[in-house]
Amino acid sequence: MNQIQRKNPFWSLAGPFFGYLGIQWGVQFAIQFVIQIPYVARAYAQLLREDTLPSTQKITEAVLQAMEPALEAVLKYQVEIAGVSALCTLILTGILFSRDRKLEKACGAAVPEKAPALKYWTIVVFGILGCLAANSLMAMAQMAFYDAQYQETAQSLYAAGVPMQILCLGLAVPLAEELMFRGILFKRFRERRSFWYSALCSAVLFAFMHTNMTQSIYSFLLGLMLAYVYEKFGSFRAPFLLHVVMNCTSVVLTETGVFAWLVMDPVRIACASIAGAFICSVVFVQIQRIGGPVTENSSDGSGTQDRFR
Repeated sequence: MNQIQRKNPFWSLAGPFFGYLGIQWGVQFAIQFVIQIPYVARAYAQLLREDTLPSTQKITEAVLQAMEPALEAVLKYQVEIAGVSALCTLILTGILFSRDRKLEKACGAAVPEKAPALKYWTIVVFGILGCLAANSLMAMAQMAFYDAQYQETAQSLYAAGVPMQILCLGLAVPLAEELMFRGILFKRFRERRSFWYSALCSAVLFAFMHTNMTQSIYSFLLGLMLAYVYEKFGSFRAPFLLHVVMNCTSVVLTETGVFAWLVMDPVRIACASIAGAFICSVVFVQIQRIGGPVTENSSDGSGTQDRFR
């Protein structure tokens, strides 16, 4: 039975989330500002060489002209910016995650029954095949419903070299996101609510972090699965590993040209989607058999539950 009763349930959820957003957006803004400064400074210096007393209109025009290459430079370093901003959130999320686990012990909350290490093969297989199937389906959707914003995002995300993509997109970003959305938000929702309520709410917030429709839908569904494996395996390592495997697989398959090869033939991409989804469904059955069934809280929302999975 979970005995944790927080003084302000709303702010116990909203506070960490807004703090996470504030750190991420603040760091991103600061880095982008630093990148843009040299371009604006060079444009202003050039204007002064041409006119020692430029008018406000000329200064504005010079700054606007300098912003185009400055924005291109920002887009060029989107992966690095995402990695640094993710790392900067780890101070907040690491402290909160550690405090929550200590609070669970102090309050006598049920200790999660951890799955054996040998069961983690299911996460690796599911992550690789799930990434293949999901990206194939997204590519098929792009053929039918072109999402320009998603295309721009994809181009900027894969602009960096493979090692930097693995480091930032494959490790730093998953660690930051899993600590916040599963390690803190999902677990805090779970203190008072049922599994599916907690999974849905944390998945919605996770999807909110992605700015285009294609990625939002993908992130919402992924968020549900990440919460499910957290519950089933009883360890933060499970969702973190799944997130890492899926992101790294996406980088590798993109950079090696596998996705491009699949997209060239509708039959190939359809077969990849069907085969990947079928194998994932088989592996998911194995994941379902790990431990017991997903437990639910009592209907009155009082925060009681038999055990965590």
